[in-house]
Amino acid sequence: MQSASLQSLAGIRILITRPKSSNEPLSEKLRSLGAETIELPTIEIVAPKSTEALDHSIRDLSNYDWVIFTSVNGVRFFLERMKYLGVASDVLQRVKIAAIGSATAGSLEKSAKKPDFVPKEFLSEKIVYGLGDVKGKRILLPRADIASRNLPIGLMGKGAIVEEVVVYETIIPKDLSLNRLQSILSLGVDLVTFTSPSTIRNLAYVTGPIGLEALIKEIKVACIGPVTAEAARGLGVHVDIVPSNHSVDDLIEAIVNEIGTV
Repeated sequence: MQSASLQSLAGIRILITRPKSSNEPLSEKLRSLGAETIELPTIEIVAPKSTEALDHSIRDLSNYDWVIFTSVNGVRFFLERMKYLGVASDVLQRVKIAAIGSATAGSLEKSAKKPDFVPKEFLSEKIVYGLGDVKGKRILLPRADIASRNLPIGLMGKGAIVEEVVVYETIIPKDLSLNRLQSILSLGVDLVTFTSPSTIRNLAYVTGPIGLEALIKEIKVACIGPVTAEAARGLGVHVDIVPSNHSVDDLIEAIVNEIGTV
């Protein structure tokens, strides 16, 4: 992220929809630039109801050719489960690791190993191409319960043997409601951020027949990447900001470039 004036977002009110476990870095950095942030988590990250498939894959970890982590939460829950099962993290040194996004890569490097592959773009075709020849390779995808099928389908199309396991589940927070959203919006919001398709889908769900697009039609919308932006547009929501690179820092820089006051 390039340097910006400490007051470049002064007076801007920004709604953050990330889960509680993830929203702090984004909020802190926006506040350091003078913005006022309002946190309304639209997803909650929880452990899966069943860990049978996950546990089996962890015990068989050394027999995979690749493990692809698509989020920081995926890394966290996977490593926590490894520890619970008594499987040392150094087993990851024996397989190739791919990490989607700089934050995911950083989490892996800090906790286990430096990823062997980090695509520049979070697009299924870029990931599939970047892994090279995967024909006959066993690939493990520890992901959310609602993850898109595009990546495994693309890998299988190149002849890979793909195994998907649920490493965490996403649910709608109990305190997320239309009334709460309307109360926040009534106080004035200049911009709302979405960092995954589920953050916007859950918010749209609680708006019911009123429709999210109607409630935020006068508010700028920032999405962290093209997948999230596509989900927003699919719900009829306009998208104003999508950074060329898909990280929190790049999202903030794009916001400053779009609505910065200095």
